[in-house]
Amino acid sequence: MGKPPPKIVRPPTRSTGAPKRRGPNTTSRPATAHADSAPPPPPKRRATWPYVLMMLGAWGLIFGGLFFSHFLSSLPDVRNLMVTGPSQDITILDDRGRSIARRGLTQGAMVRAEDLPDFVSNAFIAIEDRRFRHHLGIDPIGLGRAAFQNMSAGHVVQGGSTLTQQLAKNLFLSPSRTFDRKIQEAMLALYLESRYSKNQLLTLYLNRVYFGAGVYGIEAAAQKFFGKHASELGLTEAAMIAGSVKAPARYNPVADVDASLARAQIVLRAMQDAGFLDDNTRAMAQATRPRIMRASGTPGAGWFADWIVARLNDTIGTTAEPVIVETSFDLDTQMQAERAVAAGLGADGEKLNAGQAALVAMTPDGAVRAMVGGREYAGSTFNRATDAVRQPGSAFKPFVYLTALEHGHTLDETVNDGPVDIHGWKPQDFEGHFKGEIPLIQAFAESSNSVAAQLTADVGARAVAQTARRLGIASPLMEVSSLALGTSGVTPLELTGAYAAFANGGIGVQPFGILRIKTRSGKILYERKPPGSDAVMSASDNIQMTRLMTETVATGTGKAARLADRPTAGKTGTTQDFHDAWFVGYTADLVCGVWIGNDNNAPMVKATGGGLPARIFNGFMTQAEQNLPPRPLVGSTLVASEQPQDQVTAVNATEDDKPKKPDAFQRILNGLFGGT
Repeated sequence: MGKPPPKIVRPPTRSTGAPKRRGPNTTSRPATAHADSAPPPPPKRRATWPYVLMMLGAWGLIFGGLFFSHFLSSLPDVRNLMVTGPSQDITILDDRGRSIARRGLTQGAMVRAEDLPDFVSNAFIAIEDRRFRHHLGIDPIGLGRAAFQNMSAGHVVQGGSTLTQQLAKNLFLSPSRTFDRKIQEAMLALYLESRYSKNQLLTLYLNRVYFGAGVYGIEAAAQKFFGKHASELGLTEAAMIAGSVKAPARYNPVADVDASLARAQIVLRAMQDAGFLDDNTRAMAQATRPRIMRASGTPGAGWFADWIVARLNDTIGTTAEPVIVETSFDLDTQMQAERAVAAGLGADGEKLNAGQAALVAMTPDGAVRAMVGGREYAGSTFNRATDAVRQPGSAFKPFVYLTALEHGHTLDETVNDGPVDIHGWKPQDFEGHFKGEIPLIQAFAESSNSVAAQLTADVGARAVAQTARRLGIASPLMEVSSLALGTSGVTPLELTGAYAAFANGGIGVQPFGILRIKTRSGKILYERKPPGSDAVMSASDNIQMTRLMTETVATGTGKAARLADRPTAGKTGTTQDFHDAWFVGYTADLVCGVWIGNDNNAPMVKATGGGLPARIFNGFMTQAEQNLPPRPLVGSTLVASEQPQDQVTAVNATEDDKPKKPDAFQRILNGLFGGT
């Protein structure tokens, strides 16, 4: 027999690791010629998503903590909110001792919620936050319900903020609707709920919320609206006060008693739905019409009262004792101002697309006598007389011409009302055509833009701006060529105050309203001292400015403002595209500024300063001065005594009115500042 063939032994395959085990579902495959060189199959990895979620959660907590720490670091200290703090009870009187307004900031001597009838707190809970006693500061159910109702209605009909959130906003936050503020509001609400009981939170809320008509806190509201303490309120009265929180300017009883009562019906129905009232009690309350306290002030006196209250802290600081503020205001003059504005807007506002107006009147020494901040205070408490910064247009030109006089120009010199190009700027006149060679006084009376631009180019925009500031313009002024045409915004109050210097003979004034502040017991806390007589222009320049502005009213753009029975001076102002229209003028006794326009800066329909503003000025001044004897203007009196009569323009002084002694100018000033 032959030998068997030799057995072939293959060398083992190299491996860098342990052999891999077959998985349970791995099937054997027949060996192939290349089986030894093929790589092993990749192993299946174990699922890792739980670890990913854990990592994401951990990082989320870290970033969330950092995110909220940003808000926590800025949260205020809420530990001492229940401690009695400063409280101000302010009574504002006019110059004859008549009540203008009463303002109460009840932030100290609080009325506890548990000391009030139950229906008072329940009225607020029912209409503002029905789940107040059950949530922790934020109410997800209430938020969801409000969101559903708002989506169903297609607009916002219900808010989702709790009483605690409203308290947080009122105490610490601005009214802006930003994401940061809403986060802070929610966090503060949670924080407040952790520190105070529900009754304490109600106490804080009721004593800090604004109810309209300038009053904060339920005690001040009860006394303002109904003449009684909060603990004496009836059910209908409580419903009216609670209802005013939604829109204080509209629903407070003083502004509109019918609207307040209609809103109270909604509150009473909400109280019944919440289980606080039965049907009979609700019906009896709805049939009740409370007696509303009426202030002796006019409807629009609130603008002046707000202006005064805003200045009290700078004048006397805060005090817990009730104070009485005696002012320069005159209720009769204010009533005439409100009527003039209402009549003017009523007659021509819609035709001109003029939605708002402002009027401020003062004596030549700056004592404010009347202030109208808009169409009606009940509709908008924004004070356009003091806070609306608007372009004055040509009403700014007196500062240009005064500067020109100080640089050697004269009223009788001839100027060219023609095309001008100042570094590419080509001002046009309102009429659209130029008049050629005219006297400077005519250029002012007819409000030539070309001449004003040339004068500003000659003396320099900086010099014009310095003159305006010297006379009392505090708003920022752009020192550019177009300043000549009033392109830098000013407020009606400061522009009227600047014109007062022209009316009083050249003395700079700071408009004021507060004469004396005293406590109820009679202690004087503040008394205004007459300021020094700081001249802001020379007597001769004041004479020339009086000539300019009397000519404007006599023959120029301001003819509609001319008063039939007394000398009048002033200047019109109209801005480009009719965004603003002004008339600012004066007699011997009053200085008055009128502005018309729109809050959104929408253009009017060809509204000029010589139109509606001049007519409002005329209507107001005719009534305000009907019982005052006609007197010559300070500047016109000096013109009549020192200039040839044929050079005097629009001067109605008699021989008895003219000064006969060299110190007449000083005597007139003494008379002005002595109480005229």
